[in-house]
Amino acid sequence: MINTKKEKYTSIVLIILIIFSFVGYSFADDNVTNETNTNESTHSNRVLTLQEQQEQVKQNLEHAKEQLQYVEGELSSSLLQIQNLEERITEYQEKLDKVNGEYQEIQKQVNDTQSEMEDIQSKYDRKNDLLKKRLVALYKSGTTTYLDVLLHSSDIIDFISRYYIIKTIIEYDSKSLFQLSEQKQKIEKLANELKEKKANMKIIKAQAEEQTVVLTNTRTIVENHKLSLTESEQKLKSEIDAYIRQQQELENLIQYAISGSTYDLQYSGGVMMWPTYTTSYITSAYGTRLHPIQGIIKNHDGIDIGGATGDPVYAAADGVIIYSAFNTGGYGNMVMIDHGINEEGIKVVTLYGHGSKLLKNVGEVVAKGDVIMEMGSTGNSTGPHVHFEVRENGVATDPKKYLSGEE
Repeated sequence: MINTKKEKYTSIVLIILIIFSFVGYSFADDNVTNETNTNESTHSNRVLTLQEQQEQVKQNLEHAKEQLQYVEGELSSSLLQIQNLEERITEYQEKLDKVNGEYQEIQKQVNDTQSEMEDIQSKYDRKNDLLKKRLVALYKSGTTTYLDVLLHSSDIIDFISRYYIIKTIIEYDSKSLFQLSEQKQKIEKLANELKEKKANMKIIKAQAEEQTVVLTNTRTIVENHKLSLTESEQKLKSEIDAYIRQQQELENLIQYAISGSTYDLQYSGGVMMWPTYTTSYITSAYGTRLHPIQGIIKNHDGIDIGGATGDPVYAAADGVIIYSAFNTGGYGNMVMIDHGINEEGIKVVTLYGHGSKLLKNVGEVVAKGDVIMEMGSTGNSTGPHVHFEVRENGVATDPKKYLSGEE
């Protein structure tokens, strides 16, 4: 029973690979024809053939979609449950990390507020003590007034000197009283803030404890599900785990390249250039899709544009190459271009994957339309195409608004 299910899954994957290989060859015929036809009548007849081929490709893609949905069905309920639960675990872990981060931040604020309040309280106590001593001194002096002090001056110079001293004393006392009032108000305000922050800490701590319990329980459920997997399911699970790790490593690499780019660039804006021949078109759109190789649902961070091996891949806009290398699996030969900061303060970066040949090096300045690599099928790919992404501050966004100018 296990072997039959495994053979069925293998057959389905082979069918998918054959379909996508046909798609790649269809694009190859399209682009070669587009470049070599010069005779007007031949070109007219060939247009009809291209339309027929495009229609055939669309039918094949629809068929492939049906097959991929069937592959999803072949992923047993146990595997799908594990996948869904592991995705939840990732979400729970992210929430827990966020909550713990908030807790640490509030703890720091509490410590800072406590320290500030103690410092102000110390200054308040000193000033208050000095003021009390001044009042005691005034009380002991009896009925002597500032006027008496002035009238007992020996000469005009002594009078001015005494007047200045009295004026300074009065100003100091007035300033001290004002500062004491301010400090007292600030202490009261900080005390209220401290009370509120400590209350928030209790809430966040409770949330963290609750999230930890949910995370632990979900992990336990996943482990129990894993124990019930068949041998073929365990093998497929290992492949899915390896793929997910590979995707995370790829994402880390992309984020490192973006964060490491310190070029002072200004994004020129406007509509980006289509990254390859205009006769080619999208074979896989941006958004959630069933992966054509692993048979698992994931977010597709860009668009796939079909073509033939060796087709040019163009820089979509002016910029600087910040990555140009091969990465195992994932996007294979990959190029990234930093286009600079736009008017909204967002760093715009484009990514091009699965190239057969890299033509630019890191640090090279490129203009819109420059050929940066040749199309291929390197990395995790079923046929020749270019994977094209647009990242805003490192976050993938639908390239459509950049390629069409429409939000």
